Amino acid sequence: MDFSTGNAVITGGASGIGLGLAHKLAEEGMTIIIVDVEEGALQDAVNELVEKGYSAHGRICDVSDRNQVEELAKGVFAEFGAVHFLANNAGVVTRHKSWGDLDDWDWVLGVDLMGVIYGVHSFLPRMLESGENGHVMNTASTAGLLAFPSIGSYNVAKRGVVALTETLHHELEGTAITASVLCPGMVDTKIHWSERNRKDASAPKEMASAGVGNKEELSPAEVANIVVESIQNGIFWILPHAHYGEQALEQAERRIAGGPPVLPFVNR
Repeated sequence: MDFSTGNAVITGGASGIGLGLAHKLAEEGMTIIIVDVEEGALQDAVNELVEKGYSAHGRICDVSDRNQVEELAKGVFAEFGAVHFLANNAGVVTRHKSWGDLDDWDWVLGVDLMGVIYGVHSFLPRMLESGENGHVMNTASTAGLLAFPSIGSYNVAKRGVVALTETLHHELEGTAITASVLCPGMVDTKIHWSERNRKDASAPKEMASAGVGNKEELSPAEVANIVVESIQNGIFWILPHAHYGEQALEQAERRIAGGPPVLPFVNR
């Protein structure tokens, strides 16, 4: 894919991986449309890019609301004419047992899985109709490959994102659009503070981040560089942390042997 021109839509783009990707793609030459639910952070992110001389725009949208995502797509295509890169990247997480509060399940699945589905549903047909070359990158996680305890809703959502993106890869064969799935491990983001944007949280709590202070944690800029290089090289599985690929291979071997699932570990 040519990142030196065209329009990029990045959900969850006001912080973390999304913001890192926004800066990288802007440096490459793309016009950036940052989408986020956090208005103050969104405006700050757009201002950062504009002050550097890049073309950047912000759009408020709750990706768990199908109507908002559809209106977002309509508006973007009406204003910019085409979308060449779509990053369904917005994500949240909260800690709970698998038999825990269903509100936790609804919230995480709504953003992390349905948000990606809505993005594909509203943007991809328009991208195909334009006939222009493009790419869809869906942000999953190592939790889409391996199940970490105490974040069941996140595991399920991210496994669904992986399955959806694999399906897209097959369905898009022969078209001008390609797809990839990003499955990072620990990255220096605010995802452990996801509940700051949770509407039904009376007292938002911060999760302890397992990534802080260990050698696995990457910066958003490092992940963005890996994403761009991977897509340019036609890589579908974008795995910034190689040791999770090795754990996933062990998982496959255990499946064949009928053994128990792998308990994933962070590289400290």
